[in-house]
Amino acid sequence: MAIQILSNLNYPIGNIINQELQNANSAKMAVAFLKYSGVKVIEKALDSFLKNNGNIEIITGLDFKTTDPQSMHYFIQLQKQVSGLKFYCYGDKDENKTDVVFHPKIYLFEKGRETTGIVGSTNLTRGGLLTNFEVNVVIKETKPLYFSQLEAIYNSVKFTDSVFSPDEEYLAGYSDVYKAFLQSEERAIKDEGVQNVVRQINRRAEFLPGTVPSIKSLTIEVIKKEQAKGIEFVPLQTIYEEVEKLVQEKNLVYKMDTFRNSIRGELNKHEAKSNHPDNMDLFVRSSEQKGYYSLTEKGKNYAGR
Repeated sequence: MAIQILSNLNYPIGNIINQELQNANSAKMAVAFLKYSGVKVIEKALDSFLKNNGNIEIITGLDFKTTDPQSMHYFIQLQKQVSGLKFYCYGDKDENKTDVVFHPKIYLFEKGRETTGIVGSTNLTRGGLLTNFEVNVVIKETKPLYFSQLEAIYNSVKFTDSVFSPDEEYLAGYSDVYKAFLQSEERAIKDEGVQNVVRQINRRAEFLPGTVPSIKSLTIEVIKKEQAKGIEFVPLQTIYEEVEKLVQEKNLVYKMDTFRNSIRGELNKHEAKSNHPDNMDLFVRSSEQKGYYSLTEKGKNYAGR
């Protein structure tokens, strides 16, 4: 095992990351935000890595609309061209189901038994990689004790309902919101036109591929399972219990202390008579039995995350 604590002043962490991409066959990165300037720093090493059949996952945060559209466009297009790249976004705090600001900086590399884990303050930006005053810990192991711990943390991020793979339609709306926030975050938050676009892209995100099923899709799965037994309207208590069982069986990560409130919230939001602006018209409430739910035609045919 070898451990180094580095600042960009003594050796830029971008150099380490490029070296690791040249040597590794597997990589995972989770960063609070990324910029196209950072993409350019690692572009050559990443291209070589992918041409050598490397596999890489990148998760970036969207909090405060800091990740720039150009970097997202780069990875959305690259993902279409190569099979070794998986690019994900982590929904911002107002929309994710864990109610946290996404702020990690984790870089993981593997080649056979050799592993390298990097954790510290560096986002995937040119400044973070090369010129800012950053501090990072670099851990090289052949018996991956600390690497395994970092990978477990990475997986706790990856396998949540908040993670999705963006497409061009999502990016188009996000770009408009990003520009508005860049000009004035205060005005953007108050601007109803901007907030309408935010609602549109949030709805789009719910239909995009992710790494785990959403609460509403788990709820639909439970109702369908009960209806297969001949039960048309399913009691809320059964929905609670069966969805919680699915979470345990699938080893999913949710904010469990308020999980039942989240289930009820999804039922209310997407119930046929709901006035919620994001209503997908998935559930119907029994008019004869309080707290019993069935599926609309849209719910029966729902194919989103």
